[in-house]
Amino acid sequence: MRLFIALLFDEATVDALADIRDSLHDGAVSGSFVPRDNLHLTLEFLGECSQGERKLAEKAMSSLSFGEIDITMDRIGFFQRPDGDIWWVGVDECKSLMNLQRDLSSALRECGFTLEKRKYRPHITLGRRVITQTRPGAIGPIKTTVREMTLMLSERGNGRMVYTPIFSVKSE
Repeated sequence: MRLFIALLFDEATVDALADIRDSLHDGAVSGSFVPRDNLHLTLEFLGECSQGERKLAEKAMSSLSFGEIDITMDRIGFFQRPDGDIWWVGVDECKSLMNLQRDLSSALRECGFTLEKRKYRPHITLGRRVITQTRPGAIGPIKTTVREMTLMLSERGNGRMVYTPIFSVKSE
């Protein structure tokens, strides 16, 4: 099973992100755009996991205590790729978010997971392989509060990726 750990958003936040994604889509020549139900902020990507590794991920998540996280999204940008760019909404690197991600990574490593070593850059992916004349820039800030982190199952279904919450830990 393919797993990742994410922060999910309330309906109003998802609506705002979907509007930005739709504007990007409307101005694009081509691309694969993230379905509304899949918009999220990844904390850690775990990849293919066994049932035992799933339980270890749940253990690592449960070992953490964290408070509510106030998130501000204030810009749109992209990671350049030869076959089209990955477009995203950028998230402020607030202390509570960065601490949760760091603590989660540490707990997962202690449970035996091998994780990416690159610096965590919080963002919400809007589209992949996007070709557009749109330029990155600031957006009117989207502010939200997140109160739980969620272990997500990623599966292909009906010709697209389907993300299903399978375990979550609430803030204190």
